[in-house]
Amino acid sequence: ADDKVILKFHLWARYFFPKYFTSKDAPFHNKVDLARLAAYRGQLKQFVDVGFRGCAKTSRMKLFIAFCITNDESRVKRYFRCLSAEIDNAKQSVTDIYNMLVSTRVVALYPEVFQKTDTKREETMSSFTTATGIKLIAKPIGVDQRGNIMEEARADFDWYDDIETKTTIRSAKKTKMIGENMEEARTGLAKDGSSVYTCNYFSELWNVHALITKTSPDKLVIITPIIENGEITWPSRFSQTDIDYMKQTDED
Repeated sequence: ADDKVILKFHLWARYFFPKYFTSKDAPFHNKVDLARLAAYRGQLKQFVDVGFRGCAKTSRMKLFIAFCITNDESRVKRYFRCLSAEIDNAKQSVTDIYNMLVSTRVVALYPEVFQKTDTKREETMSSFTTATGIKLIAKPIGVDQRGNIMEEARADFDWYDDIETKTTIRSAKKTKMIGENMEEARTGLAKDGSSVYTCNYFSELWNVHALITKTSPDKLVIITPIIENGEITWPSRFSQTDIDYMKQTDED
């Protein structure tokens, strides 16, 4: 069943948003997509998706959330939070998902998502509630996460993106605060809540390293380097020349 859902996700995403698929998928994409689905269904409490810059982890996560909002009639998850170290990054993620849901092709086949209702609903680029009862909100990680209630229910799906940057790791105080707030948010989720982390791994210290090394029976960590065992992991997207150029020009 999981494979069928992911196949539907791949077909759905390509039909509605072909601009995201200019290169053939890498083998690791299907594995990561299955892990996202497991987190969404509550089979994983935490999924840590660590990938090289440019591996499409953020764009595929946005597509996956939009796919779930439009296709999951059982509403397994009803309150999504997009969290980043910088609020503007979180707002951009919510805006991108909102724009997916109001795109002409999606509205034509899923008019119920934003149909007019008698109840007044929040509908902005950084926070919105669908007519089907799904809420999505942008939050900065560096603030208290408790007390976010929708219809007396806590958030049940947290997506963390850009939790660690070159700027944040220069400040031990800020990094510590982000780590504490992530843990507070995780423990404050609804009972069946899950957390997904999309991140880079450029420091063997601080929060990403802690996410990777701290084990839990209901947690999965997938680390995707750009080259593994001497082979390029996304060969249809990156050539050896591209990688050599990155080695020469990129700082991390």
